[in-house]
Amino acid sequence: MKYHYTREVEGEFEEVVERVQSLVRKEGFGILAVHDFQKSFSGRGIEFMPFKMVEICNPTWAAEALKKDINLAMFMPCRINIYQKNGRVVVSGVVAGVMAEFTDADLGELPEKVTEAVRRIVDGASA
Repeated sequence: MKYHYTREVEGEFEEVVERVQSLVRKEGFGILAVHDFQKSFSGRGIEFMPFKMVEICNPTWAAEALKKDINLAMFMPCRINIYQKNGRVVVSGVVAGVMAEFTDADLGELPEKVTEAVRRIVDGASA
């Protein structure tokens, strides 16, 4: 199973980052942090492409999963990556169904619900 859902999208890098954050909120997730890898790396003298990671969490869904297997926290929070590659903006989100392969707990439809929400965010980023 592929662990990410990725699409090239239209728009300027920072516009796409803002669009993703808006879509995250519409899908019922909170934004825990936005990491700017290009900025962090440049502070260490490393050149890197524009790349931001948005850490997201739906507390209700997270609690549901953690009640079944606390070690699933190793896969949380969910992440959406936005980066520029070859002059194009790319948005990539985690496929939550992968976490079901790492637990014996019955997660029911939860991984698919999370995956579908993440796909809507990635697909919606191309406005």
